[in-house]
Amino acid sequence: MIGKYSELSNKFREKANDHNFLCFQYSNKNEHDLWSCICSSMDWIDVGVQYIENFQPPNRPSLLNCMEIFSFIQAIDITYEAIKSLFWVLVNNGEESKKGRSPFYEEKGCFSSIKNDAITDDKLFKEIRACCGAHPTNLHTYISDDEPKKQERYASWICAETNSSFSVMLYPNDTSNETITVNVFYAELMDYFEKRFYYLNNLIDKIDELFEVFREEKINDIIQKSSNPIEQLKILKDANADRLDNQYFDETIEQLLLFFNTQFESKENESIVENYREKLISGIDELYENIQKLEYKEMKLNKLLSPPTIDIEWFGYEYTALLAQVFENRYKRYHFKTLTEPLKKYVNFDNIRTQSELYWLITIALNIVDEQNGNKAK
Repeated sequence: MIGKYSELSNKFREKANDHNFLCFQYSNKNEHDLWSCICSSMDWIDVGVQYIENFQPPNRPSLLNCMEIFSFIQAIDITYEAIKSLFWVLVNNGEESKKGRSPFYEEKGCFSSIKNDAITDDKLFKEIRACCGAHPTNLHTYISDDEPKKQERYASWICAETNSSFSVMLYPNDTSNETITVNVFYAELMDYFEKRFYYLNNLIDKIDELFEVFREEKINDIIQKSSNPIEQLKILKDANADRLDNQYFDETIEQLLLFFNTQFESKENESIVENYREKLISGIDELYENIQKLEYKEMKLNKLLSPPTIDIEWFGYEYTALLAQVFENRYKRYHFKTLTEPLKKYVNFDNIRTQSELYWLITIALNIVDEQNGNKAK
């Protein structure tokens, strides 16, 4: 079963990948690839969260406890640092002067067991991390006997005798100071973690907010219209690149351009080709609306361009091989008769001069078959 923290991190990842918006906006933000920062942050949040969800507090005397507890603390730190990076990109727009800032930098009160009201929870957590493994033999710490200044100290190994807390002794460098024992409660560490981790909900809302601002701006930027389908498709291609550079829309435009630039030789096919052409022209209007409004509504174009294939042995394979040659310029042998024989009653395949013409005539025939099957079902 997926843990509650993983559930939220997955939700954030889905939102970050939604519409290709963040990738489009942040891949080159002031000559910085902040999308990579977002991806790195999401990856390390997953790492930290998975460790935290599976961590079991050790309650037996063992030196291995030190590394287990330090890894747990480090998982919290990794996750929080990643969230700060997301905050920097999404809230502070990746401004260098604001890098490393946190919405929690002034908060206090998570660690009631450590008495020093002069420092924040973030600083206290860093002190705990230092004592428990980051650099325990070289401490300059605020965790002291009620003194406001940092003290040079050395940490013992971690003592974990219960599953609710652990302790570490801090030996003084100054002989006038006393050795102190620091007790750390897992509940307080988790409180610290959760307050910061659940900020992902705020960042999800922030992505929605940023997308809506972007969307409104593009909706108000009216895309030019043309009565010439080829010209209109070129306009839409540029508009799509200026919006979210949606791959599906771009591939659809390329397919349509190929059709409208294909010469059909047979006079016998004129009527069905023209009928199909009119349907595609109508579909361009749907495509225009989706790109103009940054919507992803189902389009009739989908089925027109990719109709169901027929259930005949090898047909699907041969059709895919032809498609690879036409759209990917990748040579793949196909059997002409396997493709054309089942469809000869719908389309004339004589005098075909190009693979593009063959592909579109087969696609048109498949649309006719699908339409007839639909009528029979009614």
